[in-house]
Amino acid sequence: MAKFVSPNKPVTSTILLPRKKLTNQLPPRKPISIPSSIINLEHAVEISSWIDQRSTTYDITEIPYEFKLLLRGSKDGFDVKTFHKICDNLPGLIVVTKVENSNEILGGYNSLGWKSTNSKFSKAPGSFIFSLKNENMKESILSRVNDQSKAIYYTRENGPWFYWFGHYDPHGSKTWLYQSNGNTYKPPIRNAAGNKFSIDDYEVFQICKNV
Repeated sequence: MAKFVSPNKPVTSTILLPRKKLTNQLPPRKPISIPSSIINLEHAVEISSWIDQRSTTYDITEIPYEFKLLLRGSKDGFDVKTFHKICDNLPGLIVVTKVENSNEILGGYNSLGWKSTNSKFSKAPGSFIFSLKNENMKESILSRVNDQSKAIYYTRENGPWFYWFGHYDPHGSKTWLYQSNGNTYKPPIRNAAGNKFSIDDYEVFQICKNV
């Protein structure tokens, strides 16, 4: 026998709550900044691209490295002992200098770092020196190591030293030296007459991969 529902009996049903759409939340991107009074983000992009030996330059939003400031001469001192105390035995070091009374910025990358030891040359694969573009220079100059056996120089008498480019005076002065004649790095990064020059300031960064 068929069962009939009385038309006077209310009909009830279960109402489900609306479903929440799940979305994958990406972690916020770490803001990119360069803790420097000498170089800017554009310079950091260029240096990062040189380190990775890219044929094209990174976009300014995708710098793969953190530039960790280790030393600033005007803050920590220009003496050799301070440099070696703070920076020795650390790999992946960028050195930048601001040449006195000019917009000229010179520097270099040492993949292996420096040591306080008896004076000797050492290999440093991927090392290079450079002159960065500024108000008076349209393009930067990249100078890669030509003679790998003399890429960098270990010495307790001087500060950071790429062969024929580095901190020259152990007494804490701002005197640096660059000699392009017979330079281990090619091409030359400056044409100014004279080997020695003074700087306003210099900075050393350790390059660390962004996580």
